Amino acid sequence: MTEEDLIFVGDILSTGYYASLKANIKPGDTVVVIGTGPVGMCAMETAKLFGPSKIIAVNRNQERLDFCMQHGLSDIGLNPKKVDVVEEVLKYTDGHGADCVIEAVGAEETLRQAIETVRVGGNVSTVGVYSQSITLPMQYYWTKNLTLSWGFVTVDHIPELIKLIQTGKINTKFLATHKAPLNDIVKGYDVFKNRKENCIKWLVTPYES
Repeated sequence: MTEEDLIFVGDILSTGYYASLKANIKPGDTVVVIGTGPVGMCAMETAKLFGPSKIIAVNRNQERLDFCMQHGLSDIGLNPKKVDVVEEVLKYTDGHGADCVIEAVGAEETLRQAIETVRVGGNVSTVGVYSQSITLPMQYYWTKNLTLSWGFVTVDHIPELIKLIQTGKINTKFLATHKAPLNDIVKGYDVFKNRKENCIKWLVTPYES
């Protein structure tokens, strides 16, 4: 394997895999992933290991949704700016809601959306990084009998993930949309930070003299 095969095995791949594990995905399930940043994409890539019938990506950034569809990460892309996500998920699930929802943003709005999107008795797994306290209307949510779990990167899965990469079950090379030597690091930070050129990850290679 090359360095590029393994470069993401730490934080984002391990976090995405952890999110999928905590979502308790079963074969045939409908999985919704809210947030299509690198962690959300890794959650989709690893969710496929558990045999879901469909994966639905949710994001306000249409380019990110299109990227997920083009790379086979999701079967459906929903943009909250264009559609009512809860209503659309109900349409795709015969009115029941998703079996599992992975929240990879870390905001009150998206966690509420996750809870409202999941079916009764379903699973919500959140790995978003929350920067402040949130409030949930439990007087409405408690009747859903759902399981809510949260957390972040657990590095004990790295050996397992390496084996899955080695056998071709996982491939995260698509995340490195840009690649340039250290000489171009200032440009790289500008492109990455400001989300130019539909950049997902900028891979920094050694300095070139």
